[in-house]
Amino acid sequence: MQTGLEFLTALKNGEVSSSPMAQTLPMQLIEASKGKVIYKVTPNNTHLNVQGGVHGGFCATALDTATGGAAHSVLEANVGYGTIDLNVKMIRPMQTDTAYYAHGELINAGRNIITTEGKIVDDNGKIYAFASATFMIIRK
Repeated sequence: MQTGLEFLTALKNGEVSSSPMAQTLPMQLIEASKGKVIYKVTPNNTHLNVQGGVHGGFCATALDTATGGAAHSVLEANVGYGTIDLNVKMIRPMQTDTAYYAHGELINAGRNIITTEGKIVDDNGKIYAFASATFMIIRK
């Protein structure tokens, strides 16, 4: 069994398949270390809302993945997690066919609860959305 960080490293290196959601929402893990992850995310025309903007669900899903990745990175082997709470704030509109980066970072890892934060930024570090998340540790 792999630790969370070992699994994320294998995912980053293409040694394990990405989740089906990564096909729906184009995201690629590009960095993983203990307590931190970065995913490259690129919205396209399939992610537009009825008003023609990138749907808020794109940001929420990308941030759930990034904050969850930060939580996953500190888990021991044979331990899982589930999202309890995800609080997302979108502060500027994203554009289609533009690469963004969803960062996740550990705030605290307790015995049963992990708290993380995340943000979506562009190449210049400008923030488009941010989040806080809480995860329950699931021991098998």
